[in-house]
Amino acid sequence: MTDNVFEAGYGLRARKNAAAWHVFIVLISIATMLPILIAPYTQHVMADEDSALRTIIVLNFVGANFHVASTGWFYTDPKMRSHFRAHPLRYFVVPALLVLGGAAAFQFMPAARGYLLALFFSWQLWHYQKQNVGLLSFVAAGTGSGPSSIWERRTLMVAAVAGILGFFSLNRIGLSSLAPEFTALHRLGMLLYLAIPVLLVVAVIKVPALRTNRLRLVFLLLGASFFLPTFLFDDQISATMGYAIAHGLQYLVFMGVVAVARRPAFASLAMLAGLSTLGALLLNAAVAAPDTSTLSWRFAIYGAFVGIVMAHFVLDAGIWRLRERFQRGYMRERFAFVFDR
Repeated sequence: MTDNVFEAGYGLRARKNAAAWHVFIVLISIATMLPILIAPYTQHVMADEDSALRTIIVLNFVGANFHVASTGWFYTDPKMRSHFRAHPLRYFVVPALLVLGGAAAFQFMPAARGYLLALFFSWQLWHYQKQNVGLLSFVAAGTGSGPSSIWERRTLMVAAVAGILGFFSLNRIGLSSLAPEFTALHRLGMLLYLAIPVLLVVAVIKVPALRTNRLRLVFLLLGASFFLPTFLFDDQISATMGYAIAHGLQYLVFMGVVAVARRPAFASLAMLAGLSTLGALLLNAAVAAPDTSTLSWRFAIYGAFVGIVMAHFVLDAGIWRLRERFQRGYMRERFAFVFDR
């Protein structure tokens, strides 16, 4: 009798959460694929250059600094804020040091700016793929197919390394003297990417869930091909901006779920949108600061921007660390439609 009641209740709960799960999967799929397709489309297919530019500007605003600023919402959440206070080094001290250190380094170490940017972008692309690893874990949990395997994670991180190697020949970071080396790294990244199909085959052989769970396999393929445009296009927007925007839109889907779970939901979402918009405007102004010759501290402002984005990396690595007890409980509560099966 008790078992029958439990099973009936569980079935009702599963059906109740099915709609939220389907909406989440649709939104995260669109967030992942749409920008990667639209970026090259605007550059190589759209005939109206003004429309193409407007499309990229809108997508970049939402997918870039808007998503970075959205992390600030967690400081407005009482439960997460108490966790921050219990771990001040990660959530207060290190972010502050990154912002101040970035400002000082870019203002007073002009010869090092290009190398600092190289380190920054390498970290950024690694951060992008770590999010895809987390997304795959959510899909695995939501489909009840077991935790993500070492072979899936290896495949995704090898793809990230290849993307990092190919990135610098397509982006100006102030190290023009290293152009031949960046070209060689691009070729090396392309060779490394050729190993991805092999790793995918190994993953499918080693992980039975990939052979029976098409959704999990699809998200592994999406993550593995995330940086592929780097080796298909020779312009920066087509090659790198698509996946950068995709990362930001993915993050906003996750943040939307977290925010709507706090009551009242409308006020929480309004707080998220307001903080993200204001933060994005300020960060965009900081990005443009070096081009404003009248600003004496223009490079310090830009360096502070770099520090804020790196602080976002550090905060995210802590907030979404689900192997930690608090974070696991916090996210399980907000993503009940993923974890309650």
